[in-house]
Formats: sequence, C-alpha cells, structure tokens
Amino acid sequence: MLILAFDASTSVTTVALARTEGDARHALAEVSVSARGASGALLPAVNAALDLAGEELACVERVLAGVGPGTFTGIRIAAATARALALATGAALSKNSTLAALAVPALSGGTPDVLAVLDARRGQVFVQRFSEAGTPSEISCERPEALSAEGAPLLVGDGAVRYREALSYLGRIPADDSPLHRVTAAGHVLSADLVPVSAKELVPIYVREPDAEVRRDLNPWSRR
Repeated sequence: MLILAFDASTSVTTVALARTEGDARHALAEVSVSARGASGALLPAVNAALDLAGEELACVERVLAGVGPGTFTGIRIAAATARALALATGAALSKNSTLAALAVPALSGGTPDVLAVLDARRGQVFVQRFSEAGTPSEISCERPEALSAEGAPLLVGDGAVRYREALSYLGRIPADDSPLHRVTAAGHVLSADLVPVSAKELVPIYVREPDAEVRRDLNPWSRR
C-alpha cells in the first residue's frame, strides 16, 4: 500500500511517501519545509515528495494526516488537504496524533519512556507521555512549570527546547539541534494504526480553544 503522510501542526510542514509490505513500513521519500504558513507550503511539498519517490498521486492508496495538537490553522489546512486529496484519488483516509509522531523515533531508538512536548504558545505546552510497554497518557495542555513526571523520561519536541530551563528537572532533554525534537511525516507512518476513517472523522485535536475563539470571547463587541 502506498501512503502519503503529512503534518502541518508545527512551524515545519512535513510530507512523506511510504509503502507497507505486510507489517513492514518503508519510507520512500520525505520533504520538510520551514514556512510561516502551511497554506502555501503543503501542496508543493506533496508534489516534491512524489517526485523524489518517483510516484504519481493517482497511485496513492492511503492519505494519512497529522491532526495535532499544534497550530490551529496548520491542523485545519492538513485535514482539509487530506480530505480533498482522498476525494480526488479515491484513497482511504487515516489520522494520527502529532505527539505520537514526535515520540516514535525516540521509542524506536530504544528509549523506554518519552515525554512529547510541543509549544502551545500562550506560555503553555501540549504534552503526552509514551512508553514501550504502557498505554500513552491523555494529552494535556499545561504551563511548563506545572508539569510533573515520575521517573526520568526523555523530553522531546520544540516545547522541550523552548522551555528547557523550566523542564530540565523532569528528565533528559537532547541538544536543541537533535532530530528527535522535530515532527516528521515518517514518524506518522511509523506510529499510526492506519485504521481507515471517514472524512467526518478526520477532525483536529485542539485540546484547548483556538486562539481566534479566545480573542472573540475577550472582545465585548463580538457578543453584540
């Protein structure tokens, strides 16, 4: 099965082509673009990944979208693009948590306990804990100084980098330039269960209200 996977939940838009053979999953190509907005970066990255893999969009059998948490606009763009591409090609849809994609490289590399931390802005982070043997924790949105964790997990993600000083007491944080801090589309391929979902089920994981909703609630004129 040929999979097109992508994520726009962070400041990096990432796209990968992968193929499954039985239980094995092989990445064929990956393209990551640092851009201020996913709207102008995602489709060109999709085309670039297809070209690198030597594949055609019509051959894609599964479209896998990262649904957050992360930047609200990026998540919505990824979900809408996934629905449109699936409709155009007849491919099935799948979804996956961005935090799961972030954690899987460290878990695959032998780290038994990983705390995935994404910058949620507003002085907060999105957090989820993963282990080799256990069920992942619930996703939460917290201030870094309010977090607690038993043991000494490995902390990965742009939130761990940004709030290194506040979070370093929880466990080890790799160097700022470590690839373990980056969300990758290949990580989605490795961590997703690939269960098909309907277009209506491909919904963002927001965890908290989008910024636009908060600004509207704070604006007295929006309630008139």
